[in-house]
Amino acid sequence: MIEAMEVLLCAWGREALDPAIDVSIASPLGRMGDDAPGGQGGSRCLSTVECWVAMSRAAQAVDKALFDLALDHPVGLGALGRTMVQLAQVRYCQALPLRVAEQARLLGVSVRTYRTRVDALHVALRDALPGVVAALGQAEQQLPASKARAERVRDAAKVSRAEHRKLERQVARWMFKAAS
Repeated sequence: MIEAMEVLLCAWGREALDPAIDVSIASPLGRMGDDAPGGQGGSRCLSTVECWVAMSRAAQAVDKALFDLALDHPVGLGALGRTMVQLAQVRYCQALPLRVAEQARLLGVSVRTYRTRVDALHVALRDALPGVVAALGQAEQQLPASKARAERVRDAAKVSRAEHRKLERQVARWMFKAAS
C-alpha cells in the first residue's frame, strides 16, 4: 500500500460523497396529482461542471485518473482499470466504512486478492497522476478566465515597470535640483 495514494483516495471518496455535490430540481409533475407525494425530484447532479466546481483539485485529479484507467487500451487499462475503479468506489466511497472482509465479499474476491488489487490500484494511480495533473493544468491554462488572469498580470507588470521608471526619473530630478 502506498500511503500517499491512500490519503488521496480517501479524500476523493469523502468529496465524492459530499452533500454539496448533490443537486436536485423539484419535479413539477410530482405535485400534479392529489394523491401523489410532494417529494423532491431531480437527479444526483445537474452536470459534471458543478461536480468539478465542488471538488478540490486533488480530488479532480484522482477522479480523472480513475476515469482514464477505466478506458480501453491503449489509453486505459480496460477491464482491469474498470475493476480498479469498482474497488475504489467500494473502498473509498462509503458513508460508513466497511471492514476489509465485507469489501472483499462485495467485490467477490478473497481478502488476499483484495489487498493485491488495492496495491495495484495505488501503483496505477501513482503512475497516472503526474500526467493527469499536467493535462488538467494545461487545459486550465486554455480557459478564458486563465488567459484573462495572465493578461492582468502582464498589464500589472507593465504598469509597475512604468511607475518604477517614473519614480526613478523624479528622484533623479530631485537629486539634480538638490545638487544645484
